[in-house]
Amino acid sequence: MIIWILDSDSGVKLLYKSFLKTDADEDIVSGFLTAFHHFSVEEFHQSLESIEMGGLKWIYTLAQDYNLLFVAAGTKLIKTEILMGRLNAIKEAFIKEFELILLKRIKIWDGNIGVFAPFINVIEDYYNQWEEVETLAQVADFFDILGIFQQILIIIRNIIENKMYTKSKNLILNGIEEKFKSLKNQEVFKNQVEMKNITFSKKSWFNIIDETLIKCDIVLVIKYLKLLLTDIINILKDVKGNNLCMKYFSEENMYAYLFNNLKLLKDLKLDTFLLELFLLL
Repeated sequence: MIIWILDSDSGVKLLYKSFLKTDADEDIVSGFLTAFHHFSVEEFHQSLESIEMGGLKWIYTLAQDYNLLFVAAGTKLIKTEILMGRLNAIKEAFIKEFELILLKRIKIWDGNIGVFAPFINVIEDYYNQWEEVETLAQVADFFDILGIFQQILIIIRNIIENKMYTKSKNLILNGIEEKFKSLKNQEVFKNQVEMKNITFSKKSWFNIIDETLIKCDIVLVIKYLKLLLTDIINILKDVKGNNLCMKYFSEENMYAYLFNNLKLLKDLKLDTFLLELFLLL
């Protein structure tokens, strides 16, 4: 996240703080941001609140009574509403802290921007709080994802135990064991030491929920689980065929589970993957 607080008329930079690595000249960018704001007002008769450029998402908000333009830039992954909410929090705190100086500045000002420098500490405090909350949210989402995969694997185990004769059961379990070992030995996953805590045996089945997994590359863990689940479904299809598999999924309430949790699956970006996998598309 990058923050600018600018004089909305002159483009003078009152405050700047970047939490991202960037080679951009903050003073040149300050002038550009102000000019772009003026252009949008003149051409479109309103200030543009959000644009994407240079690989970043940019948010603008104007404090017209104080001749201030507040700008925030963040990665494209951050939601516009979140970035705007953070920028508005900084705007309100800044105006509350310096209102008397800002009102005086409109009439007469000596150009000393050093008076605003202590507010950098306030921005840093806000940012640290947001980072902590964001990290907690990511951890919560990750364990939600683990829980979904674990529940799906439990349903599959019930299918194998309740629907299969011994021959089919052995073929499927042997196939899963082979795929599990092969996947775990792939170089990309071997380097994630804590992933050894994802376990499988033909007797005790899978256990994938372990707190140490949070130390791994979360993206890699999710990729691993997707590949693992895809392998398991392909083994089921090879042994029992598509039609019987879909019948088993229905009878053991796999589809009910997916549809009852569809909102959560969408939030976690698992909905398309799981629906295509279990509809055998």
